[in-house]
Amino acid sequence: MKQTILASLLLASLAVNVGAQTPVTVDVYYAHLCPDSVRFVSDQLMTLNQNLLNSVTIDFIPFGKAHSVNNGQSFVCQHGPAECEGNRIQSCILSMLPTQQARINYVGCQMSFTADPRGWECAFRSGVNLNAAESCVEGPLGTQLQLEAERRTNLISPAFIPTIVFNGQFNQGLQDRAQSDFAGILCELTGQGVGC
Repeated sequence: MKQTILASLLLASLAVNVGAQTPVTVDVYYAHLCPDSVRFVSDQLMTLNQNLLNSVTIDFIPFGKAHSVNNGQSFVCQHGPAECEGNRIQSCILSMLPTQQARINYVGCQMSFTADPRGWECAFRSGVNLNAAESCVEGPLGTQLQLEAERRTNLISPAFIPTIVFNGQFNQGLQDRAQSDFAGILCELTGQGVGC
């Protein structure tokens, strides 16, 4: 009850601070092979209408509950080496996509129970240069991108993946609600009204 009240107060204060011209920022901390991340993307993110998507700025941080070893010499992931590889591929592809809509489309494609687990089919569909993407994945840029994802993830120390952060502020009530009513939160934060 207390978390619900605090979440409502935070929503109200965030909504007051968000003008018609100021988009809401959303950071999505997720992991490549995490079933809860897949469900969030398919059931919440990919069901948003275009008007609502245009009102927010979404940043994807594919890392989850992983950690680096020896400053990125290797990574250890909750769901094994394939998840580490997928996180790295997603970091590289996301860094190459020029628009938010392209990034959303890519994540929507890749974060599916039926997607190619390595991630190259969705990368191809996204239109990125696959040679450049492979160079990123196999080279120092892929490591740098994952170390940055780790740094950002460690700032919020998520207990659950995916973790959704609104306007740079983690709130457990909003996090819990985002798993089933992401659109409702965005409608309120953008000032478009309940159930926009």
